[in-house]
Amino acid sequence: MIRMFRQFVPKRKALLLFSETAILFTWIYGASWWLFKEAWLRGDLAVRHLLPDRTSFPPPWSSEFLGLAVSAFAVTVLCQVALSYNDLYDWKLSANRRELPQRMINAAGATLLTLAVLVLLFPSLFHFPGVIVTKVVPLGQTSRTFSQGTWKLIGLVLVGFLFLLAWRLALHFFFYKWELGERILVLGTGKQARDLVEEIERRGDTGYQVVGMVGAPPKEKTPHNPVPYLGSPKNLPAITRENRVSRVIVALEDRRGSLPVKELLDCRLSGVIVEELESIYERVTGKISVTSLRPSYLIFGEGFRKTRMVMAVKRLLDVVFSLTTLVLSSPVLLASMVAIKLDSPGGIFFKQPRVGQDGETFWIYKLRSMKVDAEKHSGPVWAKKADDRITRVGRFLRATRIDEIPQMWNVLKGEMSFVGPRPERPFFVQELSLVIPYYAQRLTVKPGITGWAQINYPYGSSVEDAREKLQYDLYYIKNIGILFDISIILKTIRVVLSRKGV
Repeated sequence: MIRMFRQFVPKRKALLLFSETAILFTWIYGASWWLFKEAWLRGDLAVRHLLPDRTSFPPPWSSEFLGLAVSAFAVTVLCQVALSYNDLYDWKLSANRRELPQRMINAAGATLLTLAVLVLLFPSLFHFPGVIVTKVVPLGQTSRTFSQGTWKLIGLVLVGFLFLLAWRLALHFFFYKWELGERILVLGTGKQARDLVEEIERRGDTGYQVVGMVGAPPKEKTPHNPVPYLGSPKNLPAITRENRVSRVIVALEDRRGSLPVKELLDCRLSGVIVEELESIYERVTGKISVTSLRPSYLIFGEGFRKTRMVMAVKRLLDVVFSLTTLVLSSPVLLASMVAIKLDSPGGIFFKQPRVGQDGETFWIYKLRSMKVDAEKHSGPVWAKKADDRITRVGRFLRATRIDEIPQMWNVLKGEMSFVGPRPERPFFVQELSLVIPYYAQRLTVKPGITGWAQINYPYGSSVEDAREKLQYDLYYIKNIGILFDISIILKTIRVVLSRKGV
């Protein structure tokens, strides 16, 4: 796995992304250049005037084709946004041959619709001479600009998606046929070891292939042992050689008196990588396990660096994003305020105490989506699906996240950040801190409107959900950074638009 924007990206996903970028760009640019040249050789006046002083056609790498290259890259990005929106960079989904063609059709349709709208509204936005020809027709004292040949660009994009479909089928068959993943061996047979193996097996894009487990013999064979038991730790060096293992993962429940130091050292000196459970679990899942976490991993490991420069830039982005959001969403905000007042009795805004950085309590602001005095008799309770406390307008506001807009005021005041752990109520913070280890560590940064946990896990309504989200929050705090924040914001936009509701 490789690291990008403080996130671990599977090599297979990165290969898919970069190879498809190359395929789409090369095809769109190369075909556009060829159509331009053919039109120029035919003497097409609409194309000839673009190169009036040329006696010979320039090569595709000349400076005159910079605009064409930029336009080809822009169309490539539009295609990949549509692919991502249809979850086609999720290795497990894209490897499903039954779903792949339909998702490709959906992505192609979304791309063509977006292109059609852009070309219609902004005829000169894309520079594809020989493909799209822009003409100006005088209409009395005014003139109208329109584009001809858009169908050619549509054809190029459709053929590009056919290339991608063929490439994906070939790529997935190649990896499935030869199983080229890095061969790893898990030292340990307990629950933590089994959970790790299940996480790796469930994610086909990790690039890891678990060949087996070594340790104390399993007490019973159950479906929870997804890989074979290969023997005792005493035979660890021989097992790694026989199975061509390149990485050993230490996942022992209790290391006191059971860690095979000599055998692990022999493996290490023979070129095999020896790694702890916490490290690979973080890479594979994008979260830090709190059930198997040892304090030494947090103390001596990398990360948790909050430099002044990073925090200053983060604060600047908070102000810019919150002001921009408030300005752009003001019409929606006003309409929502009117709808709330007409739908149910009570105030328009809702405020509630939440716990911020370093345990400081502040008042959070939202548009009211619940009935007045919703917790008068029950006291603080988790929100749930089909919650009868939510009003009709409130359901829509929550589904579209419009009710969160007033929190931009909390961001401007410095009580919250645009990206960070979800702010919890004091009652739940006190309760969860008693039952979940390391829960208080999420209070070392400002809470956020969106965050790594919010886009990766559904809305929590139990202690177990809070524990799961804490694991994502710890990963974010450990890897906090500006590019990581920006990537979370982009993913949040995708989540909101797709109505997946995390």
